[in-house]
Amino acid sequence: MVGTLGSAGESAADRLRTDGYLLVNTSRSLAELGLDSYVQRLRPERVMTIPATELALTHLGRPLPGAVLLGAFAALSGQFRLESVTAAIGARFSGPVAAGNIAAVRDAYDLARRQLEEASHAHAD
Repeated sequence: MVGTLGSAGESAADRLRTDGYLLVNTSRSLAELGLDSYVQRLRPERVMTIPATELALTHLGRPLPGAVLLGAFAALSGQFRLESVTAAIGARFSGPVAAGNIAAVRDAYDLARRQLEEASHAHAD
């Protein structure tokens, strides 16, 4: 969504509120994507990249990053719990599809938590 242009020719990142969250599905850094200027406007603990498509491919064998992004967003925002995401997946899917999605969500959540910890330590130094 960051690359999407709005009606005035501005990107979604241009319209992001300073108290918002920025979660980008990529294995590249924000600087590599040319988004580092947006990070300066936001609280650093609300900004993150996550390789959601890669995690989905690893666990599901298909490029379906939606659930993976939910797991990362749960860690990033604290707006809902990881258990809520995994329960919703378990209620909607079964068998290998549920197991793969839940594994991908847990990996994304753990990766996001590690990134937040690293950012917290770097900010404290």
